[in-house]
Formats: sequence, C-alpha cells, structure tokens
Amino acid sequence: MFVAEQNYPDISIYGKTGMGRSNGIIDAWFTGFAEHMEGRVYFCVYLGKTDDERISSTVAKEIAIRIVSDYFKN
Repeated sequence: MFVAEQNYPDISIYGKTGMGRSNGIIDAWFTGFAEHMEGRVYFCVYLGKTDDERISSTVAKEIAIRIVSDYFKN
C-alpha cells in the first residue's frame, strides 16, 4: 500500500504493517519498498519479542520512513 503520510514527495514508499501479541509479548513490523529517481530499495523493520506497550506497527512504519528518507537524502 502507498504511504501518503510522509514528508518526502520525491520518494514513493509502499509497505504493509503487521503486529501480533501473545502472552504479553509483542511483535510489530513494517515491510516494503521505496522508489526514488536514484532507484528502488527494499526494507523490513521488525520490532519484536518485547513487552514494551509503546511498540506498534505504526512505530515500525515511522522508523522505516526515516531510514529510507535518510538513505536517499545522503
């Protein structure tokens, strides 16, 4: 799915979030790819096996967007 809520119009980011919880342990991820005039990169941010309630697939997505944006900006 296209990620519209990011601040870099020259980068198109597509991905899928996911999250699971079992016995108080959380797994969360965001995986996909990003396109820029310099090329395409694939990524997966996995935040898992934790009991930290602040961890979510939204957090994984935010981290991925920052990483991809930094990658193409350098």
